[in-house]
Amino acid sequence: MVTLAIDTSHAVGSTALARDGVVLGEVRFDQPSSHLVELSKAIERLLASSHLTVRDVGRVAVVLGPGSFTGVRIGLAFAKGLAAAGTEMVGMDSLRLLAQPFCDESHTRVCSMIDAKRQEVYAAVYERTPKARRAANAPEADRFAVAASVKPRAESPSAFLDSLGVAPEVFVGTGALFHRELIAARFPQAEVAAEARATPSTAYLASIAHLLPAFPRNLVSILEPMYVRPSGAERMRLRSHQRPPEPNGDG
Repeated sequence: MVTLAIDTSHAVGSTALARDGVVLGEVRFDQPSSHLVELSKAIERLLASSHLTVRDVGRVAVVLGPGSFTGVRIGLAFAKGLAAAGTEMVGMDSLRLLAQPFCDESHTRVCSMIDAKRQEVYAAVYERTPKARRAANAPEADRFAVAASVKPRAESPSAFLDSLGVAPEVFVGTGALFHRELIAARFPQAEVAAEARATPSTAYLASIAHLLPAFPRNLVSILEPMYVRPSGAERMRLRSHQRPPEPNGDG
């Protein structure tokens, strides 16, 4: 199976191609204001480099968020377009995709932190379950026995770190890089992953996508991004509904 992976949740977007879990190539792009155009161009280059066309893609894997609201919608819309033409579709949220490779590398507890602007981070903590820790000689799918011990949420980095009862071994993501001094003060023994691993890896997603369950075709059209917090437009709408009525001058 040929799998195309897409991530437009961050300022640096990427797309990757794999065949039966073997990565064929990856293209990154960093024009967030035009992710839709850049994504299409990147996919064309990627497919051409492997002498394939979009008709050869049997499965599309997309990063569902959280991240850039506009970016996530662009990636999901592109994936839905392929799915409408008959391509299988799978997805993974960006926080888990950041943590999963470290869990594969035998780290037990990984905290993903994405810069969410406005002095907040999107964050969650993932832990390898006993099933995953026994997976060295188990079926490959057992690698995904990873659970969110702290579910994704948007919060100030200080409040989030203060809420953690147990120290993660690794912090990864743009939020972890931006707040590495705060992390070091709270958890001096923890590692902060290098900048090269601070955004979700579409190469990794492409390599595992054939093991993930496909979304039912009847649900693809109504699949929504993982936002964690309301978008700017939604917050403005809520504020307008909560604003007290203006005096009408009648008394």
